[in-house]
Amino acid sequence: MRNPRHLLHRDLGRLLDAADGGRTFLNQPMNGLSDSPAHMIVDRGRLVGLWEYDVEAAEIVWQSYVTPDAALREAVAATEAFVRDELGDARSFSLDSPRSRAPRVAELRAGIS
Repeated sequence: MRNPRHLLHRDLGRLLDAADGGRTFLNQPMNGLSDSPAHMIVDRGRLVGLWEYDVEAAEIVWQSYVTPDAALREAVAATEAFVRDELGDARSFSLDSPRSRAPRVAELRAGIS
């Protein structure tokens, strides 16, 4: 889901650690975006990763900007189970579809630069 507090600011760079500001996603610099290009993983107000739900594989595909610890892995697993078992999909907006999110899923699978 989109972070409602972020939506009030529309400045993704303010959520990034300075070391992560130069990262790109789908060839766009993260610190220059208004909105997140994928679902956000936020820890204590800091954007620490991105995720998307792959309907065909019935799994969350994610990348973290920090070394994942047990708590982060558990949170992703719990979210994945909820999306798979209760929702069936995790759209980022009403027109989002498995087909439209395929490039985001592919980028997350390949790793974020």
